[in-house]
Amino acid sequence: MKPPCMLVTSYVLPAARVIVARSLIKAHDLKPVTVAVRMGLTPAAVTQYVSGVRGAKLVGALQASDRARRVLDRLVEELLNAQSEALVIMPLVCELCRIVREEHMMCSFCDLARRRHECDLCLVGGCQLER
Repeated sequence: MKPPCMLVTSYVLPAARVIVARSLIKAHDLKPVTVAVRMGLTPAAVTQYVSGVRGAKLVGALQASDRARRVLDRLVEELLNAQSEALVIMPLVCELCRIVREEHMMCSFCDLARRRHECDLCLVGGCQLER
């Protein structure tokens, strides 16, 4: 069994990176190198995210959620501000994680959810950062 935090690391963060990197490059005309610096990634990683080689599995679910889209839009706005700091970015990532858990977006990736009809594992306890 993979705990929710592992699923977030494997699926949610990469999908968020896809959406954010695409927006920064396509909608805001930033160069991949600039996006890489602002996102703390390598230019090669940004290229892979934008092309969908990395992180594409949960993109559709994130884009279908109004709540998740609003958080991702705020992430883009913060990253457009070259002075944005981790203290501003991290709460948005935590908020996105909370939304994904509340909307059960990771259930298809979770072995436990496939074995149980109703699973609230993602809603129990939550992230240590939320406390």
